Amino acid sequence: MIPRRIAAAVLLAVVVLAGCGRPGPSDAARFNDQSSSDAVACLVHQRYRPDAAYEGGPRANTLLVLTMLHYYVANGNKPYCDGRPPGELDRAWFGVYLRLGADPAHVVRYARPVGPMPATSVEGKP
Repeated sequence: MIPRRIAAAVLLAVVVLAGCGRPGPSDAARFNDQSSSDAVACLVHQRYRPDAAYEGGPRANTLLVLTMLHYYVANGNKPYCDGRPPGELDRAWFGVYLRLGADPAHVVRYARPVGPMPATSVEGKP
C-alpha cells in the first residue's frame, strides 16, 4: 500500500511541476544577447523576430525579458559589429524594448524620429 502512495505522490508532483513552467520562446525567436556577456564591444544583428515570451504580460518569460532589457541598457548605443545600421528585425526588438517602458536613452543612437513635433511657444501653448 505504501509503494502505491509514494508512486501516486511522485506522479502528482511531476504533473504539478510540469504545469508550473512557462514555455520559452520558440527557437525562431531567441534573442541573441551575445552569450550573456555584460558589456560587448559592438552589437550583433538579431536574426529572429520577437515572440510573446519577450512581449510582457501573461505569456512572457521574465528571465528572457530581463536579459533582453539588460542587453540594451548596457549596450544599446554601441555600433553594430559589421558597421551597418539596424535592420527590420533589430528595430522589432527595439520596439519591444520601448513598449515595455524601458528608457529610450539606451537606444537613442538607433531611434527613428516619431514624426514632426508640433511647434509650441515658449509658454508651452501651440
